[in-house]
Amino acid sequence: MFDYKSYKDVDLKGKKILMRVDINSNIDIENNRIRESPRIHALIPSLEELKDSAVVVMAHQSRPGAKDFTSLELHAGEIRKLLDRPVKYVEDVFGEKAINAIKDLKVGEVLVLNNVRTWELETKQFKDFSEAANLEMIKTLSPLFDYFIADAFGAAHRAQPSIIGWPTLIAGPTTVKEFEYMSKILENPEKPMVMLIGGAKALDKFKAMKFNFENDKLDYALCSGLTAILIMEALGIETGEPNKGAVAKDLDKAKDDIKETYEKFKDKIILPKDLVIDDNGSRKAIGIDELKDYNAVTGDIGPKTTEEFKNIIMNAKTIIANGPPGIFEKEVFRKGTFDMVKAMAEAAKNSGALSVIGGGEMGTAAEMSGFAQDVSFISTGGGAMLEILSGKDVPMVKALREKKP
Repeated sequence: MFDYKSYKDVDLKGKKILMRVDINSNIDIENNRIRESPRIHALIPSLEELKDSAVVVMAHQSRPGAKDFTSLELHAGEIRKLLDRPVKYVEDVFGEKAINAIKDLKVGEVLVLNNVRTWELETKQFKDFSEAANLEMIKTLSPLFDYFIADAFGAAHRAQPSIIGWPTLIAGPTTVKEFEYMSKILENPEKPMVMLIGGAKALDKFKAMKFNFENDKLDYALCSGLTAILIMEALGIETGEPNKGAVAKDLDKAKDDIKETYEKFKDKIILPKDLVIDDNGSRKAIGIDELKDYNAVTGDIGPKTTEEFKNIIMNAKTIIANGPPGIFEKEVFRKGTFDMVKAMAEAAKNSGALSVIGGGEMGTAAEMSGFAQDVSFISTGGGAMLEILSGKDVPMVKALREKKP
């Protein structure tokens, strides 16, 4: 299904490698620290496997203009704590400082470059890979390396220069593992298969759900977060202005498609029975028919919904979670998400279900819940996994296929 050459297929011993990874992390800006970083933890075994090479790590943090758009100094510090060998950092991407640091790097050492998105062209998408290959960063850095490793699965759906611009490309340890799990889900998933949908990107998640229903892969979609709000609003269920406002654009685009899809698969699309609002710092569960009256942001699934979702998860054989059911960063809205991770962990442990969590926010929530270690697999990519599960040929997968050394 995935056509690529991996890091295992070439001799990397003594070689200088540029490794594009995804260590985009949940940063506590006020205290200048990384809250949880499953992606940094996932990178460590990959770096361990490449201990006989000189490895330069290239990555991004957030996007220009966002509060958490920072340098990668904190990330380098975290890697240093977890890795038992020298980890250097340079506040540069492809200028003189970076070039000198790359040239001086010795086998066994790791060098972390600064946030690649500080270079303005990195946030541009390039459908034509050869156009990206001619950019200054790619042309400056390419001659300094023997191999280029694609290990940024979390950014696999971005056609950005650092993902697709290199002259050759091989899949790194994280990517290989991700492809193995994606193949299990896409090729012949054990049934019943359940998708837990939450968080933002409501329309993208609706499309992934629809694709899997239409291809007869999916048995149930447990809808929460903004996807649930989007579907309810399309069906004429009023969820209150703050909720509706968050999905208004998606609603304009896809209302008829959502209604049609719901009618077709309504026995399989499970919408919340109750949601939670913040009542002066306490959780208050309200029924769906009360949403309009309260007119407040709903930040989590309520107890009735949690119970129903849990029962379906416990009877499933393949469970995929993409996006948290609640705004788990706030303690008052955390319970539903943690309960879902716990249910997925129990299904994996007790009945051998394949439980896969899509990275990003849901991956962070799983780490915080304390049940992450019992889930079958936590992907490092939320958006990338979503697009692959929607049947799309994502840029990094295409580049790996076309740029085999």
